[in-house]
Amino acid sequence: MTGRLIITPCNLDSFLHSAVQINDALITSYNMAPRNFVSILRLKDDRLTLDKGYWGYSPTWLKVLEHAPYAARVESLHEKPMFKNALSQRCLIPCSGYYEWMQFSRQKRAFAVRRPDNRAFLIAGIWTRYPTSEHTFYDTFALLTTPSNDALIRISERMPVIIEPDDASHWLGNLSNTDLTNTIANDHFDCYPVSTLVNNPSNQSRAVTEPIGQRFRFQ
Repeated sequence: MTGRLIITPCNLDSFLHSAVQINDALITSYNMAPRNFVSILRLKDDRLTLDKGYWGYSPTWLKVLEHAPYAARVESLHEKPMFKNALSQRCLIPCSGYYEWMQFSRQKRAFAVRRPDNRAFLIAGIWTRYPTSEHTFYDTFALLTTPSNDALIRISERMPVIIEPDDASHWLGNLSNTDLTNTIANDHFDCYPVSTLVNNPSNQSRAVTEPIGQRFRFQ
């Protein structure tokens, strides 16, 4: 399950081929963990906006924020009371990679999963508003995951739902479509092992992302 992100600077207007209203500056990190604020894209009045959201889906009734899920299985959203009507509030998380831990016989090894040339891509998410008082609130979100494709199944059983940049506005606004099977991008990804620095989210240097072994491509 995708539980750590790589988010590097990106020209969103160029990447999305559309003007983006920047309400909150892009939050970058070489080792972004859940329970932090992350930049999310949403559609408001037919315009893409960049805001910040807390990575941990927190409905109004949730009492313990540590219990907030950071990922949700897209194929079973309708079965979970927490995610009832969740697809009516969609977001996208711009990033340039994520980490997965592959199980070996005696230990897990961390891998970075990235597009060729470390290009940015979009992960689908759902968001909800969590009130902190009668007049204050913050927005929270979870990533959407799906069973891994034939390539990435070698690393993990699940992968994030990836949306093509040109489909961003359509996916965010097409709230009547609850079947995401045909919207998931079938993109190429590279994968390479990284050091144990990634195991500690406080390690935020670029060294966390550096390969310690061969980089190979899944197609």
